[in-house]
This record gives sequence, C-alpha cells and structure tokens, in this order.
Amino acid sequence: MKITGAIFDFDGTLFDSMHIWKGIKYKYIKKLGLELTKEDSEAFKGLYLREALLFAKERFDIKKSYEELLNDFFDFIKEEYLVDATPKNDIVEFLQKLKDKGIRMGIATATGESALEPLLEKYGLRDYFSEIYSTYTVGASKHESKVYDVVLEKLDTDKETTWVFEDAFYAASTAKKSGYNVVGIFDKSEENAERLKQIVDIYIHNYNELNLD
Repeated sequence: MKITGAIFDFDGTLFDSMHIWKGIKYKYIKKLGLELTKEDSEAFKGLYLREALLFAKERFDIKKSYEELLNDFFDFIKEEYLVDATPKNDIVEFLQKLKDKGIRMGIATATGESALEPLLEKYGLRDYFSEIYSTYTVGASKHESKVYDVVLEKLDTDKETTWVFEDAFYAASTAKKSGYNVVGIFDKSEENAERLKQIVDIYIHNYNELNLD
C-alpha cells in the first residue's frame, strides 16, 4: 500500500473499547442520580448521544447546558476508558512502523478529544498523532466526511495516499464515497462486518497483516 498519511478512528479501530459504549447512556443517567421510567427507557434507547442528553436535560429539568452535560459525559467516559479499554492487536508495532517511515498520523473520532487523550497517554501512543479531531469539534457526524477532511488538511498529505482506518461500516462507507482509500478493521461489535468487507480496499483482523512496502 502506498501511504503518506493515516487517519484512524478511535473506538474499535485503535482501541478495544466498543463494549464500554453498550448501555453507557443508561449508566451515565444513573451516575447523575436519576432514574428512567420504563417509558423513558424505551424513548431513550434509539437516541444518539446528543439527542439522549437533550432528552435527559428536558425530562429531568437539568440546569446544566447541553455543552456542560456533554463535557461531563466525556469525563465519565474517560474514566471508563482508563479502567477497561486496551489497544487493538499489534497496533503499537504498526504505529511505530508508520512513524519510522515518516508517515503522518491523525485521529478522526466520534468521541470527544478530552476523553481519549488520557488513554493515549496511558499506553504511550499520544505522540504518534499530530492531529486529533472529533465530530463534535468539527460539527458533523461521520455520515459526512468533514472530520476526515479536517484531519487530512491538517496532516497536509495527498488524499490519494492518505488511508482511513475504520471498524464501522457506515463511517467507512462515508470515507470511501468521499474518495479515501480505506482499511476496514475487524471488531466484534460491528454488525455489518460483511458489508464492511465489501466496500473497503483492504480488510484485516490484525494490523500485522498490513504490508507497508
């Protein structure tokens, strides 16, 4: 693979952390000392994070602003990460290989930057990445390519030789449609793994399967 730049997703791609997100909205509500009724839980179930926090704010008349709630939520996630998230198989060795070849690296994530920085520091991975941007910072989800495009611009590498690494079908699909080369990463949480395999340029289970020569 010809590569001058690498843009990594975080959850499920750099770290085994997707299990932490299972039921996390409910855990956060409980952490706030609030209790959802059965009807609340049903309404809460299908909501994305922004909508879930806004729902809780209105339902329980929470005085904090949405931005304050979001920051508090990511502080909560940060602690969960530090206890129960670990790097994906062979990722440390792979990042070092990229660094040795002078390949610039960044992170495009749907998790707030403040939540993942301490985990990167814990495992000695922070210095591999010159750029870290979240969908919250750029103001667009991964149903749009904006977060990848922002990281690409900051990396200042050619799009044709900048690869996106993703475990989620919907996000990989966005990157692919936007003209990026994409490596699909296996994660057991991804229900659309077979569809992911079909759209990416390379699909792997472990990073040692990749040949940079």
